[in-house]
Amino acid sequence: MGQKMDKSKLDSTIAGYYKDPAAPGISCAVSQNGRLIYRYAIGRADLKEKRAITSSSHFRLASVSKQVTAQAIYTLVIQKRLKLEDPLSLFFEDLPVALKDITVAQLLQHTSGIWDYEELIPKERKDQVSDKDVLKYIRQTDRLYFPSGSQFRYSNTGYCLLSLIVEHVAKKSFASFVKSQLFEPIGISKGLVYEPGTTVDERVYGYHPTEGSYLFADQSVTSATQGDGGVYLSADEYHTWANFLVKDRLIQPGLEQLFDQMAYPVKDGIAYHFGWFIQKNAGHKILFHSGESTGFHHIVYIDVQKDLVVSLFSNRDDFMIGEAFDAILKTMGISKPVLNGQHRSTFAWLNGVYANE
Repeated sequence: MGQKMDKSKLDSTIAGYYKDPAAPGISCAVSQNGRLIYRYAIGRADLKEKRAITSSSHFRLASVSKQVTAQAIYTLVIQKRLKLEDPLSLFFEDLPVALKDITVAQLLQHTSGIWDYEELIPKERKDQVSDKDVLKYIRQTDRLYFPSGSQFRYSNTGYCLLSLIVEHVAKKSFASFVKSQLFEPIGISKGLVYEPGTTVDERVYGYHPTEGSYLFADQSVTSATQGDGGVYLSADEYHTWANFLVKDRLIQPGLEQLFDQMAYPVKDGIAYHFGWFIQKNAGHKILFHSGESTGFHHIVYIDVQKDLVVSLFSNRDDFMIGEAFDAILKTMGISKPVLNGQHRSTFAWLNGVYANE
């Protein structure tokens, strides 16, 4: 792939979508066999300071963070401190009856039926919601969308609860657990799970395109939760992380078996588990996920058999990234995940899943 890839053609493809170096932009990277073979960045990380986006700029990853949360859980499974069949009642007191028997596995699969915390936030709330606030909100409702384990419904609530389970079992903050157990051992020293008061080096700020300009849109009431979207990584660090998955975690028989046996069907031949949408195609296991948060849109892709990782991180929350991602795969000679004809792009399909369409 590295020898065949026409880097100048790939440059032109991305530049066709992200043209203005003075606007919020994008960082794209490709690695294969554990080695970065392509980087491209254009645009500004901060319009006020006029800082450029680089491969070391730190983006809030939004739902791309879920794969990190899932691996934090799996670390505890490896350490035999946690079982996937453990129920919520083992970790949290005073739960409504309907929630007590939801399992860790169901949270990972988005099959818990638990309510979206976004629907439970009072309209007058202005302060940012924390993962612990999410737990408080779900304690107020003794009902589910459906019986746990019976169907798929994408849930940020579930991944916030997973971060709290990590804290309960590990007896330390989720951020410190990720840092000490996942990031530092593989050489990620600056990437982190955001906590209030944390300084993010080379931080990228988010923007919302308006007619003729870009509105600063870095934070919202729901953008400070950790388990569902609070990881900050650069493009270079993300590929360190993704290659750790490919060369370590995904080849472990236990995790490989879980992906094969417990991935829950979503639709259109796509399944979900451990923070990834999963497609099996002609002997290849394709993993992909996007992230959508105020000011940010991202998408990541792994072909496990080809040991190939593609990432796009953008600090503007328009849908340009959808067309750009599909065009990048086409330029590289890669078929996008097989999705139905109702959506123009992989990103749009994912957006529909998040909206439970």
